[in-house]
Amino acid sequence: MSWNEEQINEAIELVNKAYDYFSSLPLLLELPETDSVIFVGDTHGAIDVTEKVFDEYYSKVDKIIFLGDYVDRGSQSLENILLILRKMLENPDKVYMIRGNHESPITNEYYGFKAEIKQKLGDEENYEPFVRMFSVMPYAITINGYFCVHGGIARNLVDIKQINSLPKPDIIPDNEIAFEMLWNDPREELDGFIPNVRGEGTYFYGKDVTLKFLENNNLKGIIRGHEAVDAFRFEMDNRVITVFSSRYHGYGAGALILNKDNICKVLL
Repeated sequence: MSWNEEQINEAIELVNKAYDYFSSLPLLLELPETDSVIFVGDTHGAIDVTEKVFDEYYSKVDKIIFLGDYVDRGSQSLENILLILRKMLENPDKVYMIRGNHESPITNEYYGFKAEIKQKLGDEENYEPFVRMFSVMPYAITINGYFCVHGGIARNLVDIKQINSLPKPDIIPDNEIAFEMLWNDPREELDGFIPNVRGEGTYFYGKDVTLKFLENNNLKGIIRGHEAVDAFRFEMDNRVITVFSSRYHGYGAGALILNKDNICKVLL
């Protein structure tokens, strides 16, 4: 069902404001220590999950960090990402968003978001502001010793400070490190970086390189999304935690709450 002109104009205005805001941020957000944080994995248009996060946890935590993949697959991707953007712009010290591999034209063409924009906003040109906004979104956040990223570490990412020197804007992204941070997956049983079944340019990262990366950067662990798991997966001595918050794949939707040094699992 197409949106009316007022709704379309409001949506595009919101996306353009988000572009300006993301443009002002570094690609790596280094946040100060805080008492409580909730981490939300891929939502993929599951606006009921996103609404539940805001309804039940907004007043209970200091910060809400979304780990990417707001669009594609689900039928309400547009409503989902607009809700999160609106909340972020209302309170940018509380709500944070990083880029997922689905915040890119190389997935939106095939997984539904571009078609959804055309259906609801009536004109394919209205997809372009989203592409522009995606191209400047942060790739990662550090908070309380955790590296928060959509996919994980990259072969040539040695120091997290490198992230702030990556190209911006980067539409696909074309940069190798940025691409791998969005697409790579951990595999505890492997050593080094091994080509990933997801396709060219993507890699599995093993326990040895992960622990070395964490040690070199004085980090406790990695919190990431990207893989369809039954809400959570803890691996590599709990140093790598995957959280998945979409119901699209038929698995449980979860979120992680960090209270001081304790990590709690909640189902959404």
